[in-house]
Amino acid sequence: MIPSRHEVLARLFERLYGSPVVRNDLRGELVEEIVGIALTPEWKLSGSDWGACDLQHVATGHKIQVKQSAANQSWKIGSAGRSRPRFSIATKQGRYEGADWIPGEGRNADVFIFAWHCKTGEDCDHANPEQWKFYVVAESKLPAQKSLGLAQIEKLAAPLSFSSLGEAVDATLNRLTAPQ
Repeated sequence: MIPSRHEVLARLFERLYGSPVVRNDLRGELVEEIVGIALTPEWKLSGSDWGACDLQHVATGHKIQVKQSAANQSWKIGSAGRSRPRFSIATKQGRYEGADWIPGEGRNADVFIFAWHCKTGEDCDHANPEQWKFYVVAESKLPAQKSLGLAQIEKLAAPLSFSSLGEAVDATLNRLTAPQ
């Protein structure tokens, strides 16, 4: 018997996301969805795997880039027992708009959201939004370097829960758009 489309997708979802510890190459998508839920309906996911940003404000066009890391990895970490989070903030040489490459150096977002999942025990679940800590930082506040560690991010922003993420993003955007 040929499986239905629903059965195929259910099997795929179970294989890719069926564990509470999601592998690195998929976890970014999961966290973008979590952030998208927190910011709905004012923000929409870019919907593109090569998009210049992860979310865009429906009314203003402002852009968000989501960066994530987790202490508990799907691969064996070794004797240290935890990963050391590092978040890329490197400038880009351009961006894609659909299939078109638009040259131009810079970062392709107005706001960066850094998501850190610090749990490592039996209750660790990457799909649980309440287990993540979020840090909202205006792009203009980021240093001119390629990456940041968690300690550097904590100097730029306080950790936020899932439920307070929308308010923090709104406050950051209000500061960006306030007349000088």
